[in-house]
Amino acid sequence: MAQIDQISLRADATGSLELVCERSASEAPEPRVRSFTGKDEFGLLIDNLNPNEQVTLFFETTTDPEPASLE
Repeated sequence: MAQIDQISLRADATGSLELVCERSASEAPEPRVRSFTGKDEFGLLIDNLNPNEQVTLFFETTTDPEPASLE
């Protein structure tokens, strides 16, 4: 069974959040990216990856000492 890890990120000063993924398979077909939104959540679904393919997620962090609020 897959484990779900959680981290908190903050939007930047413009209200944006950029997530960049890099895949391990260089000769694979282009992935298909779909988005979903709900009242309090949103996300991305990525199809056309190889089974068990490793993907690295990159995102910007700040040095803001204030902890992210989960409210």
